[in-house]
Amino acid sequence: MLFCSQPFNRIEIYENGDVYNCCPPFVKYYTIGNIFNTPFQEIWNGEKVRELRRKIANSDFSFCDDICNRKNKEDEIKPEFKEYVDKYPEEISVSSDNSCNVKCKICRDEYYKTPYNKEHLEEEIDNIWLPIFKDAKLLRFGCSGEPFASYKETMIIKKAAIKYPNLKFHFHTNGILGNEDKLKELGVFERIDTITLSLHCASRWTYHKIIRGGKYDKVMKNIKLYSEMKQKGLLQHFRMIFVVYSENYKEMPNFVKLAKKNNAIAEFWALRKTDNTELGNNFDKYSLLNENNKYHKDLIKLLNKPIFQDESVILYPELKELITKK
Repeated sequence: MLFCSQPFNRIEIYENGDVYNCCPPFVKYYTIGNIFNTPFQEIWNGEKVRELRRKIANSDFSFCDDICNRKNKEDEIKPEFKEYVDKYPEEISVSSDNSCNVKCKICRDEYYKTPYNKEHLEEEIDNIWLPIFKDAKLLRFGCSGEPFASYKETMIIKKAAIKYPNLKFHFHTNGILGNEDKLKELGVFERIDTITLSLHCASRWTYHKIIRGGKYDKVMKNIKLYSEMKQKGLLQHFRMIFVVYSENYKEMPNFVKLAKKNNAIAEFWALRKTDNTELGNNFDKYSLLNENNKYHKDLIKLLNKPIFQDESVILYPELKELITKK
């Protein structure tokens, strides 16, 4: 029987305050409320989330998109169903700021930095954000921007680390700024559960083609740091992300080797359409899921190589389906 625990113990909160129980595309952008308009205790057990919980409890995944990994396989053992959840979520993804220090071709064509009124921001963090974390075991940062480049998110991280000493952290980063000094400054160096690093390549040349404004040598140095942290038990999980498209797919095998060398999981995602970007405006040209793309068959041949069957490799559903194609 299919079941997913997400609506019962997890949320994602975005810059405008919208709250989701999962990655927004996975739940077809079904928001359960907004933290700037409604007290969180009303959102957490409101009618919208209770409807979602009822459906999931009955293995009804109609709210969920096919791109979700969990929709297509058994997840956790189904617990006793409770429509109302007394405790606040255990896992919270904070996507409070779109600021980023690079122009990654896959998601944005311009640098972006949010201006803040620091006094107002501190009040917002103390009164709205921190109380939501009271039962959390894991905070995740970096779904919409670069957490280590964001004034707001570094302030949330610092304050949360002090207020909740048992909290663990998950950072999704481009790997440039998250060095040992920064992690210690934020008070999280020995409290990291997961580092997810978006790289999308296995060579310096391709890196600079994709990550415009990036610092390849700094990224490689920090990859080595995360690898050593993983070996020492200071980091539970290290994942390296590769979004596949026409300009980088040939480096996929070498990316697997790079990840394995550094004690990381190699995770491959298909390109998704992003508005107002070069790739988004020319999606059919770059997306290798398009059967009419001239590299589509090359990708199928590549994915059928034994290296992609390795236990250190994760393929998202859209790519995994191509393995069975001839």
